[in-house]
Amino acid sequence: MGENLLKNAGFEQSADNGLAANWNSPGNVYHRDTEVKHSGEASLTYANTDKNAYLLCSQPVALLPGKMYEISAWIKTQDVVGDETGATICVEYSDAQGKWAGGCYPEGVKGTSDWTQVKSITPRIPPEAKHIGLSCYLRREMTGTAWWDDMSVAPVAERPLSSMLMSPNYRNQVLGPNPDPVKIRCLTNLTDYPLQLSDVLLVWRLSNEADHTIVAQGGMNPVPAESMDIVMDGKALLNGRYTAEITLKSKNGDTLATDTWAISRNMEILDRKAYIDAHNRLILNGEPFFPLGMYWGSVTAEQLDVYAQSAFNCLMPYGPPSQEMMDAIQAHGLKVIYTVKDLYFGSSVCPPDIHSKEEEYARIKSTVEQFRDHPALMAWYINDELPLEMLEQLSQHRQWIEDLDPNHPAWVVLYQIEQIREYLPSYDVIGTDPYPIPQQPPAKAGEYARKMMTALCGSRAIWQVPQVFNWANYQKNETDKAAKRTPTFEEMRSMAWQSIAEGAMGIVFYSWFDIHRDPTTPFEEQWGKIKKIAQEIKEMSPVLLSIENPPQIVIETAPWLNALIKHSVNATYVVLVNNTREGNTARFTLPAAVESITDQTDGKPVVSAPGATNIEYAMEPLGVHILIIRWKS
Repeated sequence: MGENLLKNAGFEQSADNGLAANWNSPGNVYHRDTEVKHSGEASLTYANTDKNAYLLCSQPVALLPGKMYEISAWIKTQDVVGDETGATICVEYSDAQGKWAGGCYPEGVKGTSDWTQVKSITPRIPPEAKHIGLSCYLRREMTGTAWWDDMSVAPVAERPLSSMLMSPNYRNQVLGPNPDPVKIRCLTNLTDYPLQLSDVLLVWRLSNEADHTIVAQGGMNPVPAESMDIVMDGKALLNGRYTAEITLKSKNGDTLATDTWAISRNMEILDRKAYIDAHNRLILNGEPFFPLGMYWGSVTAEQLDVYAQSAFNCLMPYGPPSQEMMDAIQAHGLKVIYTVKDLYFGSSVCPPDIHSKEEEYARIKSTVEQFRDHPALMAWYINDELPLEMLEQLSQHRQWIEDLDPNHPAWVVLYQIEQIREYLPSYDVIGTDPYPIPQQPPAKAGEYARKMMTALCGSRAIWQVPQVFNWANYQKNETDKAAKRTPTFEEMRSMAWQSIAEGAMGIVFYSWFDIHRDPTTPFEEQWGKIKKIAQEIKEMSPVLLSIENPPQIVIETAPWLNALIKHSVNATYVVLVNNTREGNTARFTLPAAVESITDQTDGKPVVSAPGATNIEYAMEPLGVHILIIRWKS
């Protein structure tokens, strides 16, 4: 990490007015404090009792486009309360006209807390960022007292090597007598280094953890491309645990980065109730299963009766269901993603009766042991948007779940879309939760899914969380509530199918409890729309779960289009999704003439010249069309 770019980062120097030098701080709530400090002689303090106040203490900072920076601060709080993120820091930037262009907003500190370090790494600064500043702040609706000290903004270099264990893709387990080869994809990124590919080499080895013997090794000198695969024979490995170590070096012998992967080998095929197969499908009780559900609050018998009269097959309740309610869910033919997401000692969401890491583990163990054999259990929910700074703890929870219940996967949901790969040790299945309506384009749903598939090289299962709720539910005043609205049927349908077209193998909408409290749209009206979308997905689920190789249809790529090609039972299915509010025309090329093309959405034939292989199809705004192609024998 480079030099700290902030001036007076410890608030040691005072300005003529007694406030901190080099900082733009409103004196009515921010002051320089010489009594409370993390180090040195002073800190910045904030004291506020007005929940409508929203005042920032800021400093301009010169950050370079294309670079990343770590921002950090030590923060102490006393009686900081409210529904927002707490006392924190941010870097944000605007363009030459002053329009917001992005930022980095780490989670803050609430309640009464001793000095806690808050830090995060910014995205690469975009070229349009002209006015950039770091701020200490509490959002509106937050009151209390907070202190900041030992601030830092410093350039960081992205690791020049990243890797992805492509196979095996579930819990790093090589299973059965005839497993697929072990494959690790290696990706080099020399953006932050004065090096070319010709200046670096890659060496790797696979060693037995028990006796540290090397069972396979190799190298590439020089590195041939930014992306390359290391392939090893899984069948040649004996039962046990192995470590794959990949090292990127410069030609002069300096080690630039090293990645390691723990891999286990078991020549038996494990009998598991639920797991992720090599095609990223959930296999539940021996059969492929497409999770289709919604987030819930608490489960009641009355609402369960309503929900069960739909195409949904699972639910994710925030309120952990009792044994009796799990039995009722099973009786309705539904499955549960059971939550243990809050059981992190030291986090703001941890139940107050957990006082240590030992009690944290004991609570998880008790819950898992109570429900791991229940037939309604489908998966465990182990992290809801907790920060990357907790990675060690998050990863420990995933390992606890695997050890306590080898029969069910662990699912997490994050908004931290740029950090999906860094979180990798902490999940078996992942989802993200883009909620763009109305402030952002619906295309954000497909964008998030695509970013995840790219970051994970298509080698992990994704269950996405599309928006069906009205953001007005989460606003504090009538003006802000009036600026929000309920997503339309077309928006919800497009966002769900965008996610599927980009590789999601499960959909869990957010949320059942929100559509009951929407201030503008009656429950029955919104529920009717959502049921219709769920029914359409359910009817397509056998096709979505098919692993037959489709013919080589070439779809012309376009930013407005999300597309998927599947083949099942002598027919090919082309899913086309328009993610914009404008009409567009999809174009694709067939490898041969076809017998027929039918739009499953409306049952109409797709008209084209006899024998034509170049197809054009008009798409209405936010349109979703599933074309069924039947080939000539």
